[in-house]
Amino acid sequence: MNFLKMQKKVAAIVAAAMITTTLVPMGAIAMTENQTEKKAVKIVQTAGRDQLGEFAPEFARYNDDILFGEVWSRNDKLSLRDRSIVTVCSLIGSGVIDSSLKYHLATAKKNGVTKEEMAEIITQLGFYVGWPKAWAAFNMAKEVYAE
Repeated sequence: MNFLKMQKKVAAIVAAAMITTTLVPMGAIAMTENQTEKKAVKIVQTAGRDQLGEFAPEFARYNDDILFGEVWSRNDKLSLRDRSIVTVCSLIGSGVIDSSLKYHLATAKKNGVTKEEMAEIITQLGFYVGWPKAWAAFNMAKEVYAE
């Protein structure tokens, strides 16, 4: 993918992330041209139950079964890679620079987002969500991509 094409895709995903966090339900984001006729892969997540199961069992169930088991599992409609980018953008935009961002940066890496792409994504975000948020995210992304 050439640099200009990557920049346009990053800008579109950042815009979608910004809209998603305020206006549009997750399923309303349009499919990209390379996502036609894909079969959904079920995502199994246990972090909610592992960390909050006894204290907040319903929240844990929503996290594991609804957010990951249903929403993230609709990867035939929006790829895991793109969901990861939208999630990372949303977390950084909201100022959530904690273990959840680190988890989602690692997930983005696992889902095929390269170090170069993540650097470009966070650079783009810096102009829209704030320079300090981008700096904080870069520090965490450097850790994740160094691993």
